[in-house]
Amino acid sequence: MQRKWLGGAIAALLALGLALAWWRPVSVSAVTLAPHPVQLTVVATGRVEAVHESVLGSTATSRVVHTPVKAGAQVLAGAVLLVLESDELLAAKAQAEAQRADADSQLTEARRQWQRQQQLFAQGFVSQAALDSARRSREAAEQRQAQLRGLAEQSVARLAQMTLRAPANGVLLSRDVEAGDVVTAGKTLLRFAADGPPRILLDLDERDLGKLAVGQTAAVLADAFAEQRAPATVTRIGASVDTARGTVEVELALTQPAPYLRSGMTVSAEIVTAAPRAMLLLPATAVRDGKAALIDNGRVRWVKVDTAERVAGQLPVKSGLSAGQQVIVPAPALDDGQRVRVAQP
Repeated sequence: MQRKWLGGAIAALLALGLALAWWRPVSVSAVTLAPHPVQLTVVATGRVEAVHESVLGSTATSRVVHTPVKAGAQVLAGAVLLVLESDELLAAKAQAEAQRADADSQLTEARRQWQRQQQLFAQGFVSQAALDSARRSREAAEQRQAQLRGLAEQSVARLAQMTLRAPANGVLLSRDVEAGDVVTAGKTLLRFAADGPPRILLDLDERDLGKLAVGQTAAVLADAFAEQRAPATVTRIGASVDTARGTVEVELALTQPAPYLRSGMTVSAEIVTAAPRAMLLLPATAVRDGKAALIDNGRVRWVKVDTAERVAGQLPVKSGLSAGQQVIVPAPALDDGQRVRVAQP
């Protein structure tokens, strides 16, 4: 009998303790909501790409003999970037030029003979057959000279192709070979970007597509230059979605020079999607599973809250909360109706 009485007493004490714990206010931190000017943005990552980028390669199988320019170097138009072995082409060029010179001499002589035969024919000293023969000799010499001139020009052009030059002022982005390497016809050897403002290509989440429009302003950031923000505008929104990644390509154009942004660099961009407007700002830690804990007459009241993308660690409130309400921060592990009090700072 005594044991039953003792067990009942312990249970009563536990129940009393739980009741007191429920009744005693829990000390919490809270913020009072107030409107602040907020600029809504979307953020996407992408890359820097030269607008005028080209690839340079070999037109024949050959060996690399000289690489005077390193990748990343700034060069002027016409600068030699790479030289391929060309001994055979040099010999072919010399032979073609010698043959053209011989054809030039033969044509000069054929034309002289043609003029002389015309004069003699006019004076009655030669026959029509002799005149026709001189004309045919001149025409044959002209044809041979034109043919050999074309061959000589081709040999010069082929030889010139063995020296790869900068097509404009710009930067050598990459070089895939070294001196001594053997390359084949059609192989890409160099990537070159002409001077000029680059473009920014972003991979935007398709869920944000409805927020974007051509002409919106943006700020481009690179991890290597964290303090720099390059202003830009949206110039193109892709017409199709990459179904594998769920993204759409968006192109930005820089509105001010940003020489530190180099082709191939990974960047992020913050695109302004709406004009600044007054919104309630809620610390991101105050929201858990889409709900926030209000203090309502000294008790916890969980409410569903709809927020926009985070802005500097704060969540703009779209619906569910009102100015002047107190929200517990961070979101507590407390139940609806539990008593709380705001801790003094």
